[in-house]
Amino acid sequence: MKTYIMFGMKTFSNQLSYRSEVWLRLFGNFVAILILTEIWKAVLGNGEINGIGVEQMITYSIINTLLSAVLLNGISEKVDNSLKSGSIATELIKPISYPLYLLSEGLGNSFYQLIFTSIPSLFIAWFFFGFLPPASAIHFLGFLFALGLALTISFLLGYLISLLAFWLMNHFALNWMMGGLITIFSGSFLPLWFFPESWLPITKILPFLYLGYFPAAIYLGTLTGQEMGSFLITGLAWIAGLTLLVCWLWNKAIKRLVVQGG
Repeated sequence: MKTYIMFGMKTFSNQLSYRSEVWLRLFGNFVAILILTEIWKAVLGNGEINGIGVEQMITYSIINTLLSAVLLNGISEKVDNSLKSGSIATELIKPISYPLYLLSEGLGNSFYQLIFTSIPSLFIAWFFFGFLPPASAIHFLGFLFALGLALTISFLLGYLISLLAFWLMNHFALNWMMGGLITIFSGSFLPLWFFPESWLPITKILPFLYLGYFPAAIYLGTLTGQEMGSFLITGLAWIAGLTLLVCWLWNKAIKRLVVQGG
């Protein structure tokens, strides 16, 4: 385990070399939040839709904008680059678990983004736009747990795309498709409160809402205890299912790589 912690720390320290990029990210987050804030002010005004007011939507938009910075969405790109450069062969012969190596590097990058991008952006957004506190201490703890679910599911989805790239030798189309599904069904832009009724049954059983809607909704206290329990069980089931799937694909991918290399 110490080895993987060191990988994460190395990734974190490597990111420190790109400190000028932080200012661009802070500016980008500010602009994104500004646009979303103005959109929801125009849509909601001083009224409410389904019990949701403009202050809640501003907080929801801030949470989702900052959450997107820490999710493990760069896994597939790293594997794709390794496949194209051929360095994947060197990485696989190291006496380490390649999936845990990817996870540790991803978490190192996420921690960097949290410290230098998300937290500063949160204070900036709170100063300019306002930011509601969590519904309660219990809801805040639930939000932290939901954040752990989001990180885990985002890693497994990115890793799944990475493994499929062993066959396709290019992750761009899959990554683009996954990005589109996440944008629509995660609720990061349009919450499930405003989805058509016909979409809700499908959306609630997909894993994407854990990457946006679920953490923000828990934070704001808009979910009942029964709803939180149902979402939690479904999320854990997705983690178990995706873990089994990527383990199976990993064994297939290794054999395919050996055949190609041989």
